[in-house]
Amino acid sequence: MKKILGMFLMAAIVLAGSTSCKSKQKVTEISGANVEATAKTNTAATTASTTATAATETEKTRNEKFSLAEGETNIAAFNSKYHVVVGSFSIQQNAKNLQRTLNSEGNNALVVVNEQGMFRVLIASFNEYTQARERINQINTRFPDAWVLVQK
Repeated sequence: MKKILGMFLMAAIVLAGSTSCKSKQKVTEISGANVEATAKTNTAATTASTTATAATETEKTRNEKFSLAEGETNIAAFNSKYHVVVGSFSIQQNAKNLQRTLNSEGNNALVVVNEQGMFRVLIASFNEYTQARERINQINTRFPDAWVLVQK
């Protein structure tokens, strides 16, 4: 009796599973839907457009009021007008860890804190904006989100 009941239950499950997943929609063929697209582009215009777009996307500059983080002593870099930021953290220890790594690689990184309590890691500071942008271009493969910070 149990074998018959088990077989009946198994048959009901297979039957329900095979009919409940079928689509009720009709498939319509669209003529020309499988045609491969071809396009001609002006590579010079495309390159110029891509370069302009990339420059626009990477032009990130923020004006913030900030001060040296606890334990920082590099007043000379702090007094520069333009700073290249490579990291921003809500926890100071994370900023210090990145600073330690950058300094071990020969940089003179600095940690500052803004009014909202965000710790910014500065890899370089300059008095000219163009110098800051050049530095960002040099490090953009490692720090693609680097941006320029200006003291308010």
